[in-house]
Amino acid sequence: MFITALVLLAFALVYFLVTTIVDLFPFNNARVATHAERRAEIATNAPILTVPIILVAFAAARHLPALAYVGGAIELVVAAGGVVLWWLPYLVGISVPWATAGTDQSWSELHTRTYAHTVTVLPAIGDRPRPNLEHMILHSLLIAGGVVAILAGTTI
Repeated sequence: MFITALVLLAFALVYFLVTTIVDLFPFNNARVATHAERRAEIATNAPILTVPIILVAFAAARHLPALAYVGGAIELVVAAGGVVLWWLPYLVGISVPWATAGTDQSWSELHTRTYAHTVTVLPAIGDRPRPNLEHMILHSLLIAGGVVAILAGTTI
């Protein structure tokens, strides 16, 4: 179970890095995001996504289930933040305060500039920003990694 958790956690990190850096248009928005936006995204999220990998690896090596629980919880908190950031505006029409931190744009404006032309599979709800497929996959990986990391902790 620890191997599965580590693979999922590492895959989520690599997926995040690739989709943030590499232009895979129309799957992602790397071509329209500014260099500063991509750099800030990586500087903020890559370290946070690395911590659960380290904690789960130490949990397995030292037989300390608490580390796997904490690693899984961190991954789930990150996933919850992403889900709230993307799904709240889509379903309810409310943007979270951190959605555009450091910019002078609304989430709707930022979404229109950077994500509106990426692959989306959800139907439109008025003019609300829709979660794109890239982020739906990322959120699924984060949730799966967090859940499996916690379950791995129970196997010690």
